[in-house]
Amino acid sequence: MPSPAVATITTSPTLRQMSPTRPALTPQAAHRLLRGEIMPVVGCTEPAAIGYALRLLTQHLPHPVQPGRWRVILRISREALRNASTAVVPHLRVRGVRAAAAAGIASSANDFNIFAAVDLRRARAFLRASDWLEIVPVRRCGLYVQARLVGQRTSVTLAGRHDHIKQWMVAGRDRTPVANQMPRPPTLADIFRLARAWNPRLENLARDFLLRQVPAEPGHKLETQIARRITGRMTGFAHPVMTITGSGNQGIFIALPYRALLAKMGDAILPAVVFTLLAQVYLTAKHKRLSAECGIATKAAPALAAGLAFARGAGPAEVRRIFRDIPAQLAGLTCEGAEPACGRKARQAFRAVAPWLAAL
Repeated sequence: MPSPAVATITTSPTLRQMSPTRPALTPQAAHRLLRGEIMPVVGCTEPAAIGYALRLLTQHLPHPVQPGRWRVILRISREALRNASTAVVPHLRVRGVRAAAAAGIASSANDFNIFAAVDLRRARAFLRASDWLEIVPVRRCGLYVQARLVGQRTSVTLAGRHDHIKQWMVAGRDRTPVANQMPRPPTLADIFRLARAWNPRLENLARDFLLRQVPAEPGHKLETQIARRITGRMTGFAHPVMTITGSGNQGIFIALPYRALLAKMGDAILPAVVFTLLAQVYLTAKHKRLSAECGIATKAAPALAAGLAFARGAGPAEVRRIFRDIPAQLAGLTCEGAEPACGRKARQAFRAVAPWLAAL
């Protein structure tokens, strides 16, 4: 296991060398970027994306969708299908794509938090019905969900981010919202500069992320709390979780250690939280949102360790080593879907980060 000892490499030439030509990411752009990447969601985000697509697909039709009278073709990337097939849909307590689609049709939510407001009686009617949903895996990387209502010229396509509406057609009319372009991901130089700046808006966002995260369970060690919360989420935990870059598990993994430090150290820990959140976005841009790799191993664990190291004065060289060494140490952790084993993997990843946490 790598040592938590850190170097204090903070000279400006080193930072300039990290990003010699790209314009700096402003605090305003960083705030907008993180606001777009952080949201509260009930349930796993891949089933939620399916539910969101079905909710959009049916909410503006002249007549309510009824089981047996309508047919939906759902085209979905293999990574999203893998996770949606294995996660339990909250409230329904049923696993799989059909449950997510049924809950989406029966939801009255007006945003991505689709499982927060589901008419369970109506959702179960769709679950009992047959032949209304055809699932077609497609060769697309990352997050891709397209729902099409057969014979209605009505379809919804989500791509990239879980809540990004790439196209939305209702009875042949284009309802695709005009999307504000997201700021680019930060560079490593951006992350250091923004975390050192003590920006009140960024630190308030970081504090809000911690305090709104699902609470830890008292009476357990931190790694057990993280594992239990993640396992519960994969098996139908029906409370909102603060997600980061489309992942609630990674949000839990990052937030619970920092919330313990917030109670211990107060606001002095918030620059490290800002560092970790920006590092999470940085690593997501490099490793993709969905892949065969465990996202905690490749993104959340190194982002958390890097923020903790930053709190002790680490510079770019040490952070680069963390970004390299922790994923290598956890290389055996792969993603087999959104399942209870995610809690066990989080426990293993936490042990790789623990030396940096213990050093504070």
